[in-house]
Amino acid sequence: MLMGTVIPKRPCAHAGCREWASPGRSYCPRHQEEFDKAREEARRKNLATIEARREEYRKNADKRRPNASRRGYNSAWSRARKAYIIRHPICAVCGKPATDIDHIIPHKGDKRLFWDSTNWQPLCHECHARKTYEENRERFQINKKREKPKRETVTDERMGILFIP
Repeated sequence: MLMGTVIPKRPCAHAGCREWASPGRSYCPRHQEEFDKAREEARRKNLATIEARREEYRKNADKRRPNASRRGYNSAWSRARKAYIIRHPICAVCGKPATDIDHIIPHKGDKRLFWDSTNWQPLCHECHARKTYEENRERFQINKKREKPKRETVTDERMGILFIP
């Protein structure tokens, strides 16, 4: 004998509709489709608004960010960078000529880590851009969807009920 929760059919939640909603649903199949379309449209508008706000934030990010000199990229850095590229002319990832110096562990304003040459690696511009993107990607991801666990259901159409073990 199966044991669990029994969910009976109920009237459609749409005003004036006299149809029965499928077990576990609020609307009959016709109104459920309308509800799903409206919900999807609202979700799209919400995502568009979020993306527009995110784009505006990105555009203004440079205004909030200290200039390169204040972040430590001054003439002393320029000299150190040139000297390092002369000693290490090949990209550590792909073997192309190096154009950028990458901080292996992002310094995030820590001057000791910024000037520690053992924390530097020569990269071509493409590899440096890829690495920087990967490091910063999590900050710019849109709502991560959580996976819902699947539940086994059994439907008895004759009685109009849904059985969830």
